[in-house]
Amino acid sequence: MIKNTFISVVVPSYNEEKYLPDCLKTISNQRFPKNEYEVIVVDNNSTDNTSQIAKKFGAKVVLEKRQGYVFALQKGMEEALGDIIAVTDSDTNVSSNWLEVIREAFKDPKIVAITGRVKLDIKPKFINISIGALYTMFLHIGSFIDRPNLTGFNFAVRKDAFLKVGGINTMFEMSPDVDLGIRLKEIGKVKVVNSLSVLTSARRWEERFVPTLWEYTKGYVYTTWFRKPPKVKQEPVR
Repeated sequence: MIKNTFISVVVPSYNEEKYLPDCLKTISNQRFPKNEYEVIVVDNNSTDNTSQIAKKFGAKVVLEKRQGYVFALQKGMEEALGDIIAVTDSDTNVSSNWLEVIREAFKDPKIVAITGRVKLDIKPKFINISIGALYTMFLHIGSFIDRPNLTGFNFAVRKDAFLKVGGINTMFEMSPDVDLGIRLKEIGKVKVVNSLSVLTSARRWEERFVPTLWEYTKGYVYTTWFRKPPKVKQEPVR
């Protein structure tokens, strides 16, 4: 029965001792039975206390020696024991009902994956609200034109569907989440759930706004429309 569905939460991490504690705290404080989900932190060659912090929070720590987000993501999702795999980033705080919303959404057997809203940890507040609203609109437009976009720090997928489409394509070093969403839509419904909300760090945008915007735009276009791995090389952050 869906009500007993086990959820695996995957958190790819690289030198995240600064952000990881808050992330894991929000996952630990879920209004959700502790015995019905697991947390997997994938340590992608960290040289700080990432693994030690994860263990203190009771997370399962797995190591991925191949450097890069896509490899850490692949490793974590392959290690997941859950019927549903939820993914977020080390610099992201999930809402207190995050797992509840995920479970509720998957009561619809037609749904194979979901994604949701984001708030950037940035001031002033009106910028935060504006960016969040624009991004939510972007997600809904993508769904409307049959190009669903999974957001890497806020999505969940049925494990059987994930395996059926071949899992993560590591050729997509950037936008593997977007590529996954597009492949999943061929076997079921990929839905934007507005109540699935997270707060994520704006560090990429604050440090190099224009280059970051260009990287993500290029990554999206190549992945969504050209269906080719983006010609973008991201630094190993998270």
